[in-house]
Amino acid sequence: MKFKDLKFKKQTHGGVGATAEFKDITVSIQGGQFVYSTPRKDLLDSSQYTSFEVAIFDKEGRFITEKFIEDCADGEVSGWTPKERIEQLLEDLS
Repeated sequence: MKFKDLKFKKQTHGGVGATAEFKDITVSIQGGQFVYSTPRKDLLDSSQYTSFEVAIFDKEGRFITEKFIEDCADGEVSGWTPKERIEQLLEDLS
């Protein structure tokens, strides 16, 4: 899977978001005013963001982001994650 394959939709937090489902995990990619993205504004097009908030969950809904993204503490999201890092993550998981 590639970043361009993600289907971003308007989110209740005001920005945009997409999810990608893999065998036993879900990856959430979010951009907007109330998440850790650049810019921290509510925009309607993912191409307007240079970084995103990323969270990775197991099938029970537990955060496991730290197992896939360095510098991420247990049970937390990865903030300000560049598109290039997300692209690599999606490729590694595919």
